[in-house]
Amino acid sequence: MGMTINQKAKRKIIPVASGKGGAGKSLITANMGLRLGMAGVRTVIVDMDLGGSNLHTYLGYRNNHKGIGNYLSDSRTRFNDVMVQTHVPDLRFVPGDVLVTGLASPTPAIRKKLVAAIESIDADIVLIDLGSGTTPLVVEMFLLSNSGLIIATPEAPSVLNAYSLLKNVLFRQLQEEFTSSKRVTAYLKDVQKDKTPGSTPTLRDIVDGIQKIDRKNGTRAKKAVSQLKPHLILNMLTQPDDFRIAESLRELVERNLGITLESLGAVFDDPACSQAVRALRPLSEFAPESAAAIQIERMAQKIAQSERFPDMPLDLEAYDSSYGLTRIEIAMDVESFSQPGDSTVSGEARDEEFLEVISQQKREIDQLKGTIRTLTAGSDSPF
Repeated sequence: MGMTINQKAKRKIIPVASGKGGAGKSLITANMGLRLGMAGVRTVIVDMDLGGSNLHTYLGYRNNHKGIGNYLSDSRTRFNDVMVQTHVPDLRFVPGDVLVTGLASPTPAIRKKLVAAIESIDADIVLIDLGSGTTPLVVEMFLLSNSGLIIATPEAPSVLNAYSLLKNVLFRQLQEEFTSSKRVTAYLKDVQKDKTPGSTPTLRDIVDGIQKIDRKNGTRAKKAVSQLKPHLILNMLTQPDDFRIAESLRELVERNLGITLESLGAVFDDPACSQAVRALRPLSEFAPESAAAIQIERMAQKIAQSERFPDMPLDLEAYDSSYGLTRIEIAMDVESFSQPGDSTVSGEARDEEFLEVISQQKREIDQLKGTIRTLTAGSDSPF
């Protein structure tokens, strides 16, 4: 399986995952796809949440279309046969296994067939709506390209699971890179088997371990890891300080995994989201002026306008970082959506509170330390 390096690819594959369910992944993926299609970007969304397929709901369709389940269970069905044209000319989608059960844990052969099908799609952008957790299917599909999106909510379990997902993805990337090296493969197996409490190494430690085996392989391991350029979307913000946990995650990922997790943006906890689902209509059409719809539109535009995504055509130096830019976007949105009658971020968010947070951007925030300690504690095994 070859990883698509999106900066160089004409067809960009963008997997979307969340370490934990309930993060709003399918809603964001569906509406991002709609916005990309409406912007004239030829987009295909694939519902790869096998066992829990519901992407069609967020697009405003009922589950009466054939999907991946039919493609996998009937050899006469081609992948193009299960691709549904939406009411937006430049958007198609592939339903999941809503009409066929028993495919939640596909075998390696079936996963290989799915990868080949996705890599044959003719589109500018392919969004893959993955299931939650760190199953082999999620990890393998996330590695179809170097720039997947991770969606989390501002709660410690959600952020911790996002971290665990990234760690699993990077470990799998190293396994893929060194399939032909017996010594490195044996070392990685030993790391995986060691369940001794407190023995869990960081990804940086593992790369250093490979470096000790062989210097060339160490350089190769660093390069393999550094190829990954994921982006975080923090969803369901209820107050400005919620974004601090995203900055905690960035710091933890950089320190322990050795990669940079950029921020694509943040989405408010908006009642319009559940209202749109109940109405069986896409959020971006049901409530286009809502905070969440506008924030998802902004993220879609960042992707649409970035010919070398995940590299952004933005002067991030002016914003300190992609997190600094998201901070500014949040402040602007609070000001826009704090007027009477407008969709608002839940809670009594005050403009001066936002301004204070932004003015402190470059200063270490003491509260982050506690969050990082909580995250680092983690689970017994990272794999």
